[in-house]
Amino acid sequence: MGPLVSLLHRDRVHGFVERAVADGAKVRVGGSVPDRVGAYYLPTLITDARQDSQIVQEEVFGPVLVALPFDSDEDGFAAAADTPYGLAASVWTQNLYRANLATRRLRAGTVWVNDHVPIISEMPHGGFGASGFGKDMSVYSLQEYTVVKHVMSDNTGVSKKDWHRTIFDLSRDRH
Repeated sequence: MGPLVSLLHRDRVHGFVERAVADGAKVRVGGSVPDRVGAYYLPTLITDARQDSQIVQEEVFGPVLVALPFDSDEDGFAAAADTPYGLAASVWTQNLYRANLATRRLRAGTVWVNDHVPIISEMPHGGFGASGFGKDMSVYSLQEYTVVKHVMSDNTGVSKKDWHRTIFDLSRDRH
């Protein structure tokens, strides 16, 4: 795994992990800066985090996964919706019905099924809620820079159609 964008960002990611641990979460793997030059951070798995903790409620943008258990699909959807962010989600299941249900219920700009992180340039990428504005990549990103307007003008006044009589007072125009 490559480095993060900067030492400052690496320290920000590590701060998220430290605050999560101080708040009662457990680091199962990683959670530290490796002994090497650069902005590297070990891939990290966190469990036992509270739903209202910062590590769950905010976007970390680092190699940190918070695993939250849930008792039913509905509980899982409710937990996923209980954050202002919605950049991406992944669903892991062998049940196609549950996968399709999850893709409809999760409020995220990207939902991967049995995968995570591949970004395909032909597909739109961007979040919902507080996770950015609009989409990038793909033809859909052009819609962010386009406002479509249809304008039609008959400057001659000659071409009146029968249905115009229902909208305009055309009694004086009859020949």
